[in-house]
Parts: sequence; structure tokens; C-alpha cells
Amino acid sequence: MRILLVVVSGVLFSAPSVRAQTNDEEELARIEGQTSRLEQRNDTALAKYLADDWVCVGARSLTKGQFIQNLQKNQSVRTFRFSWQEGAPDAPTIEKKHVQVRVFGDTAVVTYIKKYRQTPDTSKPDTSKFFDEDDTDVFTRDASGWHLRFTKIVSVQTQSASN
Repeated sequence: MRILLVVVSGVLFSAPSVRAQTNDEEELARIEGQTSRLEQRNDTALAKYLADDWVCVGARSLTKGQFIQNLQKNQSVRTFRFSWQEGAPDAPTIEKKHVQVRVFGDTAVVTYIKKYRQTPDTSKPDTSKFFDEDDTDVFTRDASGWHLRFTKIVSVQTQSASN
């Protein structure tokens, strides 16, 4: 009987923290969706989610200032553009798939696959792939909310039958 009382007490007292973690996970997933939409539109409003010392590492590293400058340069296009693709249309889609959120108090790690797809004509969507990225975002929380501190980007290698 005492064991049952201890177990029931543990469940009752831990329930609020589980709900809080679920709320944090939902909020972070919402932020990830919003940042995708803002990035696709080259919207500098994305800066509100980035910590002042945010850095992105990958094949090319960027600071917050450099990233915002890139968005501003591309704003005349209004959609993300892969400038190295000759004749490529200006409107690929950006989707985050397989999003996983892990919260550790006031720190969170979000992993996902970011998929860039070609959409040359909205009447005939082309789902041909540009590329995929395996991304990891690290967030911290302060009194004003969650802020993205660090992003790691790695290209996803396509698998073939010979791999």
C-alpha cells in the first residue's frame, strides 16, 4: 500500500512539469514552422527569433548580421532564390520534416530535415528536389521567451542501392 501511495504521489506531482514540457515543445515546433515561412519570403522579421550571438555553422558559417544582410539583399526577389541555378525559378518551398524537440529546462534542442523543393509554376507544382539538410537548432529561454542560439547544417547524402 505504501508503494502505491508513493507511485501515485509521484505521478501527481510530476504532471505539471510534463505539461510544461509539452507546451514548450509545441511552442518550439511553432517557432520552427514560422521561421521556415519567414526564410522562404526573405522576411527580416526572422531576426526576432535569433539571439544576438546566434551563429550558423555548416559548409558556410554565418552570424546573425550576415544572415540578415542576405535576407535584405534577397528581399527584392521576395522568395528564397538559389542564385547558382541558371534559369531556376524564384520560388522553391522550404519544409521542415521529422521535427524532434527535446527540452532541458531553459535549453532546447530541435532536430529536423529541411527540404528545399522546386515550384516553378503554382498551377503545376514540381516536387523535384533541390537538396535536403540535416539541421540542429539550439534554443535558450529567458524572461522574453525562446531564442535561437546555434544552428548546425549538414547536407543529407542521398542513399542509393550501392550505399
